Amino acid sequence: MRLLDQLRSVFKSWAPYIEGPAPVEALSSTMMASAIPALSFFVMLGLATAIATLGLLSNSAPVVIGAMIVAPLMQPIVSFSFGIVVADWRLILYATLTIVSGVFLVIGLAFATTELIGLRIAGSEILSRTAPTLLDLGIACASGAAGAFVHTRKSIANSIAGVAISVALVPPLCVVGIGFALGRRAATETGQALSQIGLPSGGEAVSQGAFTLFSTNLIGIVVFAGLIFIFHRYGEWKKALIGLVVISLATVFVFQPLSDALYRIYVKAVTVRLMTTLVARNQELFTGESKIENITVRYRDQTVQISIDLISPRDNVAGFQERIDVVQAHLKEALDETVDIKLHVMVVDMLTFRSTSSTDESVDEEVLKEMEN
Repeated sequence: MRLLDQLRSVFKSWAPYIEGPAPVEALSSTMMASAIPALSFFVMLGLATAIATLGLLSNSAPVVIGAMIVAPLMQPIVSFSFGIVVADWRLILYATLTIVSGVFLVIGLAFATTELIGLRIAGSEILSRTAPTLLDLGIACASGAAGAFVHTRKSIANSIAGVAISVALVPPLCVVGIGFALGRRAATETGQALSQIGLPSGGEAVSQGAFTLFSTNLIGIVVFAGLIFIFHRYGEWKKALIGLVVISLATVFVFQPLSDALYRIYVKAVTVRLMTTLVARNQELFTGESKIENITVRYRDQTVQISIDLISPRDNVAGFQERIDVVQAHLKEALDETVDIKLHVMVVDMLTFRSTSSTDESVDEEVLKEMEN
């Protein structure tokens, strides 16, 4: 019993408590300060743009993440959302001007930096921000809710940096500027033209996809940050909901491309799984010493395009056309999609060499001595 009493005394002071939201006057003052940019806002945003642009061009994910921490663009967006909830038109106007000026600053600096450096290669860090999906919208919604909640609680105010990392704002805008600079001359790091990977207009398509990602993040943050503010009873909830519904209507313009991109990812994932299972269960499809080196899956023009790189002995090449037709039939039935398969076979001559026994008298002693020397 004494031990139990001691444990109770130790943990008596440790207990979760409910922290109340910040007073509306204090939060309004904070939001207004975030909506009116100081010179430091543009300095930090410019430095974050330089870091992100160089990180994107060098294809360095850690550098891009660092830029997301430095960038202060999240704050005026949350202020804009708060302005809608409390119906403060001056706050809405100031935040809008700050956001718009920040967007033009980032795009312009990224364009100028890319032109100055002269690189025309789009790495994976750039291309990964050209095809947003509904998953990105979900991330933006959760980040917007977190960003608003952080501002209502003093005890977790230092968590805003983590929120900034979770949702990308400056990197997509940098990709917009980079895309304008790349033009149609750009290629991937593997030497492919951008048109070969589903970006027919080159840099223009890169910019368009990246701006769609930024717009998705912006809408998600504004709407769900506003819902958190409404939940905490800031402003009149009926008027606030009307404003948020109007903002939500903007998702009509981005929902379809986001949905299509997510479906493409789903089809590619299912196709890879079916291909792996099909080959494993039907060993006769690629018999002998044939070896699959690579499988690439794309979903373009409502067609599942599969490219298979295969290494095969010369005497095992016969019958590959029939085998590919079998695979196509299986996948078409399973996916209910048009399937186009291209099999690239690297034909090799298989030669087998076997070592002789060390006790074999036929081994030339002079040859062994030369090898030792």
